[in-house]
Amino acid sequence: MFTGLGVCWILAAPGGPEALAVPSTAAVGAAVLLVGLGSLPGLGLRPSARVIGVAGGIWCVAALVSAWMRTADQAGESSLSVSVGQFADTLGEGAPEVVELIAAVLVVAMASVQLTGRMHPPATAYGVLGAIGLLAAAITGHPSQTAVGPLLIGAHALAAAWWCGSLAAMVVTIRGRVGWTTALPVFSRRAVWAVAVIAATGVITGLMEIGGLGELVGSGYGRILLAKVLGTVALVVLGARHRRAWVPAVIRHRSPEATSIRLAVGELMLMAVVLGLAVGLSTTAP
Repeated sequence: MFTGLGVCWILAAPGGPEALAVPSTAAVGAAVLLVGLGSLPGLGLRPSARVIGVAGGIWCVAALVSAWMRTADQAGESSLSVSVGQFADTLGEGAPEVVELIAAVLVVAMASVQLTGRMHPPATAYGVLGAIGLLAAAITGHPSQTAVGPLLIGAHALAAAWWCGSLAAMVVTIRGRVGWTTALPVFSRRAVWAVAVIAATGVITGLMEIGGLGELVGSGYGRILLAKVLGTVALVVLGARHRRAWVPAVIRHRSPEATSIRLAVGELMLMAVVLGLAVGLSTTAP
């Protein structure tokens, strides 16, 4: 993801993403994984409470740093000069990080209690909390300036989070060939719908933000958007290839666990770069 963010700075120099895109990238990554972990029961899998707790902890720290940097940006000061009072004022004004912090703290608390055996919350609860945090961050950017913008970008973000997060959750959860045989075919069928939503909402939102096709190469925002589109197309092509070869092999029990992990990780690496581009795009002025 940070590789994708770095590409954003190169493409949009000198007016690239804001500095708070760095902690925001970590926050998005953790929230996306939580969405995927919460979706595992629908794939016949059960997520680990420890993994959930770690993801929630990373999300909480990243959201705190992001909120602190937002405070410094609004105050026109360095991050080291911000006071606790200024930070509290930023949170009180309804910064999107407030929702992320609340959701992240709830995730950590629930996972901690689950590890003690005193409570067993449904895994979907973690996915819902991750989705709420993602939505809070996604709909407060440029698209919020239009009536349909928040709806489009919200659907776009959730579909991408499910697609990327579910595959990531499968990689950190499945052990053995049977798990891939159970989960991968279901994931593959549902991924088609997720990709359709991502493509439709992405095209509409992009056209709303870009004044003309010339800006795809004439502006930093346009170049990042073009890179994100190309990365998404590459992902679709790779996914289609896996759907034709990897999925049938898994169904016939001809794909060893190591092969499934290698193919999934390779796809995840490309997904992560595209997610980093998306975070950088959201913090770059059109």
